[in-house]
Amino acid sequence: MRIRTNFFVTTDGFVSGPDGRPVQLLLPGFTGANSYGLPEFLANCEAVVMGRTTFLPALNAPRWPWTQPVFVLTSGPLPDGTPDDVTAASTATELLELMESAGVTGDVHLVGGPSTMDAFREIGALAEIWLHVVPIVLGSGHPIATGETAPISLTLASTRTSPVWIGRGNGSAGGRPGLKRPSTNRPQTCS
Repeated sequence: MRIRTNFFVTTDGFVSGPDGRPVQLLLPGFTGANSYGLPEFLANCEAVVMGRTTFLPALNAPRWPWTQPVFVLTSGPLPDGTPDDVTAASTATELLELMESAGVTGDVHLVGGPSTMDAFREIGALAEIWLHVVPIVLGSGHPIATGETAPISLTLASTRTSPVWIGRGNGSAGGRPGLKRPSTNRPQTCS
């Protein structure tokens, strides 16, 4: 299993504005999972993991956005209207065990913010971080790293540019010993 995350980040380090709206919503032509390299990233993801803050707005979406099993990191019960096949736990370790017991062996898309990313990184379960650098300076908002985030060393695996929007890089963020890893020593990319 490889837990991978895919963040859009401004040049000054914010993943969302002061109002909580993700920065990718500021991009022209952003249509969700069908744009800006997301189809490539999502093609091999067999499950989705997220925090409660990301999960709750999906309940009010006109269409449930995921076809894969969904796992939610939350300290409280999920609200009424939560689909029956959503699994929740209060720690990243417990959620990882639940994913493994559910038979998830491939890529898992970590959707959500820095706190959820940190929770999986702290237990060594975050294998890959994709960053889409949005050429916007917001000046304030929610940063990609919380004030308690330990430094993360990344190994650049690939880059791509576009004359229309952003640069993208993805790289290895380590990973938890014991997780099934690709047979190669190089980080695998979807591009």
